[in-house]
Amino acid sequence: MPVPTAVRCYCGVLNRLCVATSLKGGPRHSARLGYLLYILRVHIPETTTDLWIPVSSSSFSITMKGFFLVCALVSLLTLVVPSGAQDNELTLLPSCAKECVNSTLTNPDCHPLSSSDASCACSSAAALTTAKGCFATSCSVKDALSAMNITAVACNEPVRDKSKGYRLINLVFFVLVVIAVACRWMAYGSVGRINWLDEANMIIVLALDIVLFAICHKMSYTGLGEDMWKVPFDRITNTLLWFWITEITYFALIGFVKISFLLFYLQIFPDKRFRHIVWGVIIFNGAAMIAFVFATIFICSPVSLVWKAWDGEHMGKCGNNNHLAFSHAAFSILLDFVALSLPISQIWSLQLSMKKKIGVLLMFGVGAFVTVVSILRLRSLVHFANTTNATWDFLEASLWSIIEWQVGIICCCMPSIRLGLARLFPKILGSTAQSTSKPTYGGTGPIRSDGHPLSANAINVQTTFRVSHMRKPQTNDDERSFVQLVEIDASDAKSAAGSQRS
Repeated sequence: MPVPTAVRCYCGVLNRLCVATSLKGGPRHSARLGYLLYILRVHIPETTTDLWIPVSSSSFSITMKGFFLVCALVSLLTLVVPSGAQDNELTLLPSCAKECVNSTLTNPDCHPLSSSDASCACSSAAALTTAKGCFATSCSVKDALSAMNITAVACNEPVRDKSKGYRLINLVFFVLVVIAVACRWMAYGSVGRINWLDEANMIIVLALDIVLFAICHKMSYTGLGEDMWKVPFDRITNTLLWFWITEITYFALIGFVKISFLLFYLQIFPDKRFRHIVWGVIIFNGAAMIAFVFATIFICSPVSLVWKAWDGEHMGKCGNNNHLAFSHAAFSILLDFVALSLPISQIWSLQLSMKKKIGVLLMFGVGAFVTVVSILRLRSLVHFANTTNATWDFLEASLWSIIEWQVGIICCCMPSIRLGLARLFPKILGSTAQSTSKPTYGGTGPIRSDGHPLSANAINVQTTFRVSHMRKPQTNDDERSFVQLVEIDASDAKSAAGSQRS
């Protein structure tokens, strides 16, 4: 049964709504509804007051009787519309896209725009890819996206959506961070070892993390993780606006996470020269953080072009977002290496065996995991800002950024978590002391620690290893509490004990 021209007119108008709202199978449903509206419009007399329903830039009138008949017959659309009217969705393409179809998909055996079956146009993946490339060059951005959506529905292409996995990862890491920060504050509170500057910085970190978690969760519902042609135009704009806000907040949060690592060094090492170097790095990091934040805010002129430029309908000028992203990533990785190398000289000067020095360095090197994540994140920035499918390609960059800043916060809390565990399990993780005795030459005499006798002429060497968590009294140099990791011999131990008794 042929479809009248009036039906196609209704179908075309309604399909714009279906494409704009990304309804699955939108062209088919609009064809059915358009055909039914045509029947009601032509065959039902207008005996009552007209009900005007605006659609896009057009309007058409249906009587109240016709309106209620539409509501009653919607469930029977599949029975009302002949199957031939459901299939050729490609006829609903914008005119610019039809020219692309005629030049790339039409051949003697396939006429997708004139036949009722468009499946032949989908048989060649190479030709279909060429047609989609033609959409991008021959049509406006919005028409190209509409054409991509119609073609995807006509060819029954799978709908890609990674938003659920993105939401889950975001939620899991956020919960872990909240637990880590809570354990940090409980551990420091239980030992009375709260450094207000460090904890004020951690409050800022947690506040920014909450903001980023909320925005990323919001973006997963506005189109991030879906193909751009499946996302309504207004949601594309909203997603790009939220993504721009996350970029600004991300640059600030990463800066404060690095400051948290550096402030921890100030609590551990009292060396005045070392502390001056750390403060210099903190100031340099803060200045760079502010510079990157302002560069991101004003990357486009006017600023609104950041989230409106995608449709090609707005005038203005933007900087290269790719260059900004790679510059920040390179700077962040470089500063990570600087921060990781700072405590090496201090730890090397401790009176520890080589084995213990390496162990302490590994403890301070836990932040290296954040650097590894930052390096892995670089791959996700390759197509960043140069993509034609922003809502899909931006997800990977956003996901790696989430992992980077969340892991960074957890690493900042690990020393305090270890301190709390040491109080709960002192025999396993708390302060330890052990003594060993060993002879330097043979003979008989006192009993050694292994049960064998020492000779009378033997020299008994005893070494005490002690790892203790203690508060260092405040001095005029404002040296904060630190962890002592030293090896002390017997004479030092006795003198220390005597001084404590006195």
